[in-house]
Amino acid sequence: MDIRTDSPSILRLIKLPDLLSVLNALLGFSAILLVLGGVSVTERALKNALVLILLAAVVDGLDGMVARTIECSPLGVYLDSLADMLSFGVAPAIVVYVLITDYSAVSAPHGDVVLALCGAYVISGMLRLARFNANLFLERKALPKEETNSSFSTGSLVEKERVTNTDFIGFPITGAATFLASFVLLAIELEVPPYSSASLLIALMGILCFLMTSRIRYRSIRDKRLVLPVGIVFLTFFFFSILALQFIYLALAVVAVTTVYMCSPLLYLDKRT
Repeated sequence: MDIRTDSPSILRLIKLPDLLSVLNALLGFSAILLVLGGVSVTERALKNALVLILLAAVVDGLDGMVARTIECSPLGVYLDSLADMLSFGVAPAIVVYVLITDYSAVSAPHGDVVLALCGAYVISGMLRLARFNANLFLERKALPKEETNSSFSTGSLVEKERVTNTDFIGFPITGAATFLASFVLLAIELEVPPYSSASLLIALMGILCFLMTSRIRYRSIRDKRLVLPVGIVFLTFFFFSILALQFIYLALAVVAVTTVYMCSPLLYLDKRT
């Protein structure tokens, strides 16, 4: 499918996975609006924004699963990256900045450090996505022409699965945002003193910046026998938490899972040497 001036309307190119990417972006945009919509941010607005970021991560996962089963448009890879940048790069950085400088009433010098680190987080996420797409482009160029054309015909995320290996280089931006959002949500639920949570958040954002731009390899989990049951359990847990407006156990579970994944390269480091 060709995207040129004589090609069909852009709306006709959009497939179901692309709609999920658009929904992902709208959730991230809504999270930003929630924390910037008033003179002073409330705890409820912060919680809702964090939940929207987590929900965007769920939609992003569904996007990948759907894209591996049906035909996708050539717009998919670009929409996916743009949506990820908004929901998992810009939105978490803004939420954390507002949380620390407004909700926690941090002093001005401390606020400058927060601003710098939030900016570094956005840039690190952008570089992480750019490197992924650049590697994808280079690997696709190395394929035989017939195989490259075949990968385009079956869609963006299927193409990713074909031409890339089983590892991610650097911590995925979705994982970074999921960890950050669930950690902040847990700190709010546990009523951690603002100064303590702010100091820890600053340190964690620095670590995430390093991990996203590092050359550390993370396993890509694509086994449906594992992903589907875990996904169903998580979604059930997620929506029950929303209905009950009790997020402490959800946040604790997500922090635990993402922390294990963040440290997972240490578990098989000896196998790579």
